[in-house]
Amino acid sequence: MKRILKIFLCATVISMAVGVNSAYASREHPNIYINNEKMDIYANITSLGTTLVPMRPIFEKYGMTVEWDNLTKTVTAKKGENTIKLTHNSYEAFFNGNIVPLNQAPSLEPSSNIFYVNLRFISEALGATVSWTKTENDASVYINFPE
Repeated sequence: MKRILKIFLCATVISMAVGVNSAYASREHPNIYINNEKMDIYANITSLGTTLVPMRPIFEKYGMTVEWDNLTKTVTAKKGENTIKLTHNSYEAFFNGNIVPLNQAPSLEPSSNIFYVNLRFISEALGATVSWTKTENDASVYINFPE
């Protein structure tokens, strides 16, 4: 039994060290689906009920180019005529040059350097619909773009 526990703990530490994002779904860490394709990302629900996700995989999945300004801790994502600009700890986003107030500021996780952004804001700004399914133990978020 000790050996099994030790193997499990070692595997967990290794997964964390190499940045494996796979995690089981829970109500606090839902699975994310975009056009019914499951994303291999770690989502987090804040105390305000906002779903935060790592910015790079989500923007790239949406076909956006991503620029990171490390000095200002700002991400700018572009696709066609759409531009989204988000800054670390700012409650103001910019969508196509217009200020959009956010209920949760995006944040840079210092130990992993992952920039977490508001999934619903980004998805709806780009024309997607966002819906949830919840059970007693887990949850999933479904984002669908029009064909």
